[in-house]
Amino acid sequence: MTSAPEAERAGRAEGAEEVDRAEAVDGTDGGTAGAGAPARTTTEDDKRLPGPFWKLWTATFVASWGDGLRLAALPLTAALFTRDPMLLSLVTFAGQLPWVLAGTFAGAFVDRHDQQRVMFWADASRALIAALFTLALVTGHGHIALLVVFALVMGVVETLRDSAALAVLPRLVAEPALDKANSLLQGGAMLCVELAGPPLAALLLLSGTSLPYAVDALTFALSALLLARLAGAVPRSAARAAGTSLLADAGEGIRWLWRHRLLRAVCALVGAFNFALSAVVSVAVLYAYDVLGVDSVGYGLLMSVIAVGGVVGVVVTPFLTRRLGRTRTLLLCCGLAPLAFAVAGSTSRPLPAAGVLSVVGMALAVITVVTTSLRQVLVPGELLGRVGSSYRLVAVGMAPLGALAGGATASLAGLRAPFYLAAAGLAAAWVLSLPALSRE
Repeated sequence: MTSAPEAERAGRAEGAEEVDRAEAVDGTDGGTAGAGAPARTTTEDDKRLPGPFWKLWTATFVASWGDGLRLAALPLTAALFTRDPMLLSLVTFAGQLPWVLAGTFAGAFVDRHDQQRVMFWADASRALIAALFTLALVTGHGHIALLVVFALVMGVVETLRDSAALAVLPRLVAEPALDKANSLLQGGAMLCVELAGPPLAALLLLSGTSLPYAVDALTFALSALLLARLAGAVPRSAARAAGTSLLADAGEGIRWLWRHRLLRAVCALVGAFNFALSAVVSVAVLYAYDVLGVDSVGYGLLMSVIAVGGVVGVVVTPFLTRRLGRTRTLLLCCGLAPLAFAVAGSTSRPLPAAGVLSVVGMALAVITVVTTSLRQVLVPGELLGRVGSSYRLVAVGMAPLGALAGGATASLAGLRAPFYLAAAGLAAAWVLSLPALSRE
């Protein structure tokens, strides 16, 4: 039998969905009143970002330096142990698999606990894991299998950290400022992960294989200390009902997402985008070496040029959502990416490849900001961790499948083939999504 809270939430997902859609998708500033409730007038204070947000931003920015170094260094380190595209893609696959294995349970766990504490312990744990991995490399125990395990474990902890951050932000920032807040968070992360991370990782690797991971450990430790200062600044979420299991809570999040037509369609399209992107990223280092003819430093610089597009994306997202609305912005970005993939697969010159792939970086940034804001606006606060994790189970869960597909395709048909696979697959998903999203 469905409980009263479940029935109420189901009613919101289906009956009140049209009210929420019109406000959240168009990016209006009128607030998100429930069905039958009077709209609340937006004030200037609603558009400001409060002090606790900047504490969260600072901690996320510092942790992103570690993320950037690790994510850029892992494929370069793996290339020291193997040049097999399939084995290389396993490192990317392992880092993305946790959203499939543990994502929904991470969301249920986050909804039950103080999210600020979850973020603190997640970053403290990542600092310890990175330090142990550094020690293994220093003592000569580096191996492709160790890289796969390290990527997998760090990914599991990341599911908790990211789920908690998603649930915390709407309690720190009013709805009219969400796009701006998410753009700033995404922009800071992208500066570190995409722009600074690749060249810095390549330079540090020249001084020693373990050095990027030692810095990684330090950044997570510092982030944990910064998050400790956020204690007491985050309003507590509504109390969870007693007597339910993590499995039942995870199932509730999946059911809510499935009933919501708009988020279900967005989830499928973003899943296709992540599948396509991961198919390319999984072999990007070999593509850079063997097709474009650059070295490891050139690869780092190439990735940084691509990241410039991402920085542009986070800057223009609030403007695009105001002019086009959130779903039209999403369709625009997902429509441009297949063309960029196709052109990148056809060239052998580094600068044209970087130029068209910077469009993909821009699209990724805009999509991340827009879809994060959509979830934060449309999903009830007490369900945000579970629904957000269920969303990422599909949207991010397609990424490891893309990594395996990219590695297998490159092994069978060459290093250009994953780009054509990405272009064709995403174009097909874009066409299929048009009926659902163009009505919004």
